[in-house]
Amino acid sequence: MNFSSMEYFIALAEERSFTRAAQRLMVTQQTLSAHVASIERELGVRLVNRKVPLTLTYAGEVLLGYARRFETDRRAMEQEFADIAGDAQGLLAVGIASTRGRLLMPRAVTAFRTQKPGVRVTIDEGENEELVEALREGRVDMAVATFPAGVPGLEVRLLRTEQIVLLASWKLLRSLYGEEARQVAEEVMRKGSLSPLKDCPFLLLGRHDEPGDLSRRLLDQAGLEGEATVISSNSETLVELATRDVGATFVPIDLAEAMVGDGEKQDMCIMDLGPDARIDIHVAWRSSSHVWSVIEDFATLLAEQVAEDGLTS
Repeated sequence: MNFSSMEYFIALAEERSFTRAAQRLMVTQQTLSAHVASIERELGVRLVNRKVPLTLTYAGEVLLGYARRFETDRRAMEQEFADIAGDAQGLLAVGIASTRGRLLMPRAVTAFRTQKPGVRVTIDEGENEELVEALREGRVDMAVATFPAGVPGLEVRLLRTEQIVLLASWKLLRSLYGEEARQVAEEVMRKGSLSPLKDCPFLLLGRHDEPGDLSRRLLDQAGLEGEATVISSNSETLVELATRDVGATFVPIDLAEAMVGDGEKQDMCIMDLGPDARIDIHVAWRSSSHVWSVIEDFATLLAEQVAEDGLTS
């Protein structure tokens, strides 16, 4: 087995398809199949069940764990020798939620590419739990997400604190509460509680993202249990639905202001839910005897950008 064998098997395991994995690797399906067959002969076991959908055997799952650790170590070796050579080149993989990526990544990546033109950047988007797991497994070099305290094996730094607000159209609020709509919204902000919003439909993120979990905690505290009108993994979709009077949604205040601040969408109410609706956002990478300088440089650039934009609290 060699470097290519590990890379090929990881791609196949993640894509669950010879066709998609070959396209991702930019090789022919015959080349990929030959590599996998060669590994199976060398190890004396069957690694994949070649049917649709493709699945891994128990041996394949075991090999996947070794292959990911192998790839993580290989990348760490290449990064350390790049630092020894003083050569800022390579691939930096950053994991981040799509909404947060929209707000932070365009400017950060543009500035970073100017500073280090030899470094290519990939942005892997996902929900919070997916990002934490991707970092642990070495599929990304660093992640911008919410991390629990004391995660072993990770270096975690606070990047910013997001204020989550409730966004709803005045048209929706008036249809629910009539002339008392403004009073209801003011009561929500004064109390920091959702209890005045009985019968309001809510648009929620999934359960694998911190804003989605936070919104459910706030609803439970207010005694407003029940099914969400819409569940989505994309905050921007939920904001757009809120502007169409479908329901109220929980989003970071900077996203709410960015999406509803133009003249066509002024008929929106942004309700500040107070200190109980704040989420710490971290930047993290794997602890190691040697951390690639590019990772720390990008983390520093992100922190400077957040501070410059006044988003640190």
